[in-house]
Amino acid sequence: MDYGDYRAGATTDFFWFKGKRGLIEVLLGKVPATGTLKILNAGAGTGDDISVIKAFGDVYVVDTLAEALEMVPAELVAEKKVGDVTALDYPDGFFDIVLAFDLLEHVEHDAEAVSELHRVLKPGGHFLFTVPAFNSLLSEHDRRLGHYRRYNMKTLDTLLGDFDCAARGYWMTFLFPLLLVARLTEGLRRSSDSFPHIPALVNSLFCRVLGLENRMVRAGIRMPVGATIYGICTKR
Repeated sequence: MDYGDYRAGATTDFFWFKGKRGLIEVLLGKVPATGTLKILNAGAGTGDDISVIKAFGDVYVVDTLAEALEMVPAELVAEKKVGDVTALDYPDGFFDIVLAFDLLEHVEHDAEAVSELHRVLKPGGHFLFTVPAFNSLLSEHDRRLGHYRRYNMKTLDTLLGDFDCAARGYWMTFLFPLLLVARLTEGLRRSSDSFPHIPALVNSLFCRVLGLENRMVRAGIRMPVGATIYGICTKR
């Protein structure tokens, strides 16, 4: 979870975070690997995803905010560092897997970040990511979250040119119309810095919807549109 979301009142059972943890588990499960892996979780935030990631290897976490890293339980990680993703304090080829879940949109110079993530990944290692989709949907909400941009498949082709991407697709497809409505009506609603809260029944329903999408991703079913783009790439 992003530290800003935590400060705004977000909880780990919110459908978005719960669904994303499920997606992360599915994506990591698609990576062919043996032995104990070194995994970099770049932009780890408060670390609520680590409970899922640690099942796949030793987790190293990096974030720009010391306050966020203080919330990451030390017993769950091999190491945690305050650092900038464009200048990582690790040697070349140190990691088997590098993760950047909802990170690149927060980095002003995202090409530098991708280059650095590529550097610390061993040849044949895997880069897993999620980013928000469709720059045309960039809104005041994104700016409040510290997003410089959203992405589409074409911009990712350029950004990830040094990787071979074995799997890439859209996620949060069935709830995408709700996002469109929210963006179109954003100017009609009063701005708020607090995290949105929804009724428990609705939250549970949305969790089930994202759970269905995660099963579709596991099965290799690709959707034509969605609020998020995910990918599994390999360093040549």
